[in-house]
Amino acid sequence: MTRDAIMAELLEIEGLLQDGRLNDDDRHALHGAQQALRNILDPETWHQASQTFYRIDNRPSEAVSLLLH
Repeated sequence: MTRDAIMAELLEIEGLLQDGRLNDDDRHALHGAQQALRNILDPETWHQASQTFYRIDNRPSEAVSLLLH
């Protein structure tokens, strides 16, 4: 993929991100693609990964909340 093709993809992704109808999953996927493409152009743009890990749907349940309070 050429630099020009990557730049064109980044512009298209930027346009898609402006769409207020995107759901969160699609928006996050586009941000990931955008970050990956930027890393190809300039490896220094890659942000260091966080050392904090989260479980998906890690929400407190009512039962646990009652036990804590």
